[in-house]
Amino acid sequence: MNHGTPTICSSLLFIFIFLASCSHNSPLIKDATKSRTTVSLELSKAGIPVDSVGLAIYGTDPFIFEQNNTHFLYIYNTPQHSIDVYNLTQKSFTNRIQLKTEGPDEVNKVYNIFVHSPDSIYIFGKGRLYHTSSKGSVIKAYNTMYEKSIGTDGGYFHSPNEANFTLNKGGTKMTGFFLHNTSSAAERTQESLANFIIGQLDLSTNNISFLPIEYSEFIKKHKGDFSELKPNLTFTENQIIFNWPIESNIYTYSYTTEHIKTHGAKSEYSKNVSPTLSTNPEYNYTNEGTWFKAVKPIPGTNYYYRTHWGSQPKLNKDGKPSDALFKPGYLMILTKEFDIITEIRINNDCFLDGSFATDEGIFFWAKDGMNENEMKFCVYSLAK
Repeated sequence: MNHGTPTICSSLLFIFIFLASCSHNSPLIKDATKSRTTVSLELSKAGIPVDSVGLAIYGTDPFIFEQNNTHFLYIYNTPQHSIDVYNLTQKSFTNRIQLKTEGPDEVNKVYNIFVHSPDSIYIFGKGRLYHTSSKGSVIKAYNTMYEKSIGTDGGYFHSPNEANFTLNKGGTKMTGFFLHNTSSAAERTQESLANFIIGQLDLSTNNISFLPIEYSEFIKKHKGDFSELKPNLTFTENQIIFNWPIESNIYTYSYTTEHIKTHGAKSEYSKNVSPTLSTNPEYNYTNEGTWFKAVKPIPGTNYYYRTHWGSQPKLNKDGKPSDALFKPGYLMILTKEFDIITEIRINNDCFLDGSFATDEGIFFWAKDGMNENEMKFCVYSLAK
């Protein structure tokens, strides 16, 4: 009788199971660290009146500017081609900055906004960074497209979605996402994915330099074979917090040490990576996949929050195609070390996109905000 056979079979079975599990759980996607801190979230509603051309729901990402303990919301009004300003503390409309579509004060497009001061506003347009006044006058327009320069064979600064940008305190340098032409090609290479992707534009010389931040190892391992590779960027005084919609990891870059750290932030409710396009050619990422949003600080606390659209099957139980409008949304609260405190599914009456935070809580646009005279918000506040 061969007593060794069961042992060999068991070992082979263990190896097979281990290898199979590795194929579904990439070691490059770190497990989350749970915090011992506990918080409770309370949901309330808030409203702000709008004027005759204001919008009940703005379909663009806002910029929150704080001055003298007062929070202001700056947000692009697409139909009016204006930046509308609201006082979030007093829940009131403040003013409208009308932008021009032609002439010397033309702003050709609005991707993102950075408010340096009330009379010094930077607008990311198409191929241009506009420095404007509180009246909408263009103080100066900077080119953001390059054929070839040090560190790149060509590319451009880009600020879609939550690929935010920032200005230093002196207003002399812009930092943001730089898309190299080789990285945006149909077939990406290991070399192109090793390009530094965070550029710094010297506004006095128009020269560019780069911070040592590349695409993630997960993206490089799969040769960038994903539908969404634009990073989410959040800039703080000491570090850059960045992540990608297609994976759950959170990354930080320290200005002081120039080191990058990887933080695990897996969701308990959703898939934590996107499948590759080549293996899933019919996969509709927007409709089916998890979409991780930017990590943002919660003013008045030592916490951050991150939201994401959850994953869902291609077909509903009734056999009909699922709809991105009904994807579940989730809210995660993290410590300053990016340990997970809690994760909840947000109320179905709240839009996930365009969220922002003040010392009152985390604001989401309310789906019942169809009253043309008022913006309505769902507000998740940390119970005191």
